Amino acid sequence: MSFRVRLLPSGKEFTAEKNETVLEAALRSGIALNYNCNNGSCGGCGGRIKSGQVRESQQHDFHFSDTQKAQGHVLLCVITAQSDLEIEVKEAGGIEDIPLQLIPTKVELMERVQDDTLILHLRTPRSQTLRFLAGQHLSLAIADMPPRSKSLASCPCNAMHLQFHIRRVPGDSFSEYVFNQLKISQTVMVEGPWGNFSLDENSNRPIIFVAYETGFASIKSIIEHAIALELEQPLHLYWMAHRPGNHYLNNLCRSWLDALDNFSYTALTGNDLSGESSWEASADPAVGLRDMEAAGTAIVADHPDLAGFDVYLTAPESSTEGIVGLLQRHGLPKGQLHLDVMRRF
Repeated sequence: MSFRVRLLPSGKEFTAEKNETVLEAALRSGIALNYNCNNGSCGGCGGRIKSGQVRESQQHDFHFSDTQKAQGHVLLCVITAQSDLEIEVKEAGGIEDIPLQLIPTKVELMERVQDDTLILHLRTPRSQTLRFLAGQHLSLAIADMPPRSKSLASCPCNAMHLQFHIRRVPGDSFSEYVFNQLKISQTVMVEGPWGNFSLDENSNRPIIFVAYETGFASIKSIIEHAIALELEQPLHLYWMAHRPGNHYLNNLCRSWLDALDNFSYTALTGNDLSGESSWEASADPAVGLRDMEAAGTAIVADHPDLAGFDVYLTAPESSTEGIVGLLQRHGLPKGQLHLDVMRRF
């Protein structure tokens, strides 16, 4: 059985199942509520029931005063809905509302999707899940190596399970360690989140996503967040890979295409005349520039007038000048272009 939950003052609504906490249901639906411990110890997810019935699903250490209890104050991480609800609660309004966090995670899975590409799955403690916005990045500290910034590829709707896309680069100590020495259950310290590359949830304009190689990671996070929010505007993903076959999650993109009426997907391949590997190409500004200009040409062929679109683009900074200029010449306003130019391996 499920119930409708309406948040005040925002008016956002979502569905909560009878066997999940209200906090879990909100996060699953893409709503960024304030919380910290997720086990009833800190009081960070406090809210006030304005109408409806709830049940506490577990014991907790945090206690409200008798006056607060009489006024309907509850912890969203330990209550389940027993009817439709209206709850007065504070939501995260933007990046400035997300605190920096330092969390010890465990390696859950290392998924080799190509010879030189690995998806690293980390699991946080249940009592210390990560708060972040789709599109942001973290600092990963493994063993005694200097920390490395990596984009989150997972959705905030399941913040216990964090995903990162790692490209193997010969001579790079971080990627070589991940590919050759990292073990299941090994501790990885994550710190963050950082970055202002995130979804503008107040816009209802059609969205174009543009990813280059493993820059797909942050785009994937935002698309999964958009799916959780059940956005209705058209979403079109263009994924440029330097060489054929390098769309390492092509089947996932195809599954979105099959499941969503408002989603389109175009897999693009660069003009690989050099025989370079993907990491060599991404290190060569001229090659990346050509690849991304080709991506821009495909986009404007499909959408000659971009004035009414939002564009989210991830690529090395050295590769973006040509495509950005092309998109703007086709009417894309600067304020509707969202750029993520982190260095990626």
